[in-house]
Amino acid sequence: MQRALEEFVLALRGSGLEPGLSECVDAYRAARIVGLDDRDRLREALGATLAKTEPGRAIFDDVFERYFSFTMFGEGLPDTAETPETEPGDDDGNAANGKAPPSGDARTPTDVLLRMIETADRAGLAGRLRAAEQQVGITGAWLPTQRGLYTRRMLDAMGAGDLIAEEHALAAQPSRSAATESRISRLHAARGRLFEEVRDHVARRLVLYGKSATEKLRDTTLSTQRLSSIERRDFDRMLRLIHKLARRLATRHALRQRRQRRGVLDVRRTLARNVAYGGVLFETRWKNRPISKPKVIAICDVSRSVASYARFLLLLLYGLRDVLPDVRSFAFTHRLVDVSGHFDRDPPHIAIERVLDQVGGTGTNYGTMLRDFATQELAKVDRRTTVIMLGDGRNNHAEPEVQVMRDLHKRARRVVWLNPEPRSFWALGDSEMPRYAPCCHTVRECGTLVQLERAVDNLLRNTGSNG
Repeated sequence: MQRALEEFVLALRGSGLEPGLSECVDAYRAARIVGLDDRDRLREALGATLAKTEPGRAIFDDVFERYFSFTMFGEGLPDTAETPETEPGDDDGNAANGKAPPSGDARTPTDVLLRMIETADRAGLAGRLRAAEQQVGITGAWLPTQRGLYTRRMLDAMGAGDLIAEEHALAAQPSRSAATESRISRLHAARGRLFEEVRDHVARRLVLYGKSATEKLRDTTLSTQRLSSIERRDFDRMLRLIHKLARRLATRHALRQRRQRRGVLDVRRTLARNVAYGGVLFETRWKNRPISKPKVIAICDVSRSVASYARFLLLLLYGLRDVLPDVRSFAFTHRLVDVSGHFDRDPPHIAIERVLDQVGGTGTNYGTMLRDFATQELAKVDRRTTVIMLGDGRNNHAEPEVQVMRDLHKRARRVVWLNPEPRSFWALGDSEMPRYAPCCHTVRECGTLVQLERAVDNLLRNTGSNG
């Protein structure tokens, strides 16, 4: 029972449900009480302890049905299959454990396995299959490419090699009787059926144990892939990844803020306060540091070359509204457009599509954008303002208006430039990054989701206090 429940929990985790240690202990105790005889009672007992939410219960029910089921060899047996003279069940216990028949029984292990396959002996085959699973450690399989490897190992553990060896030995005889030909045919059919059923069983187990690992591998691949290479079919997955990332960053930022509110230990006041206790530090005093409410201005180049990066940056910023409530967004190709209203009215993923339709295009001009910003917004920038510039800095050889960047650097708390291009490209062609970079507090390469996370985490770290 314990081994079965351990593997069942692995299957649950492979499907996205993550029961904790206490839930697993409760499930084991519940299973001992209700036993394994009544399937419905077992399902309800395990479900009550392992699944705490409605989505979790749906995952649980699906995994339970797939894990606690054995449908091999039930139907589809060939009409020509011969039934051994011995009645089924005489040596089920020995067959299930892979043991040779007792002394006095002339049947070989090959005969036992052959009879089990031809008579669809589910109990015997289930025992052998269970023993083979434990022997090969199938719970460690999670890649689809491992199906062939574990199928071969399972077949070897179940005794398929005996079928093959006898079939080849009989086929090598120079003269064969009708009985020998019939035996060869039966061995060949049984071997083929055993291979098909074990292969399908391994495939089902791979789905059970490997779904979560496969999903994590896909997420890791997308997180390290350049954002410009993300295909539209992966946008929904990226949206989920960014929501998870936003929650993680918000939690991390909340912990930092709690530490900042507490401040650092004030040794002088603490000692003075505890004089009455003979110097024993019963009460502490802290030097509190005021925490300001940061303002964030995001200015995004949405030209075709970098539009994908703007999409994901804005998704992440607006996913952090709990910790960054004051975010204003601007987009440009050449003229600066305030697009904050789109995010006030619509969900971020819809608002972004409308921004790209309205502002996106070609003919990038950073100089025109900076002149517009100086006219419209520069006077509103103060020491609480963090300005994020997202773009490749390629100005099509127009006037870069570096002076506006210098003025912005003087007025803002921080100016952060996120460039999606590799650093080695920043000084090539029409890039103005060598002139813009000195006017920024931070300049980062930001081409993947991992790099974007680091950049935003650094942004949160530096927008929390006035220290």
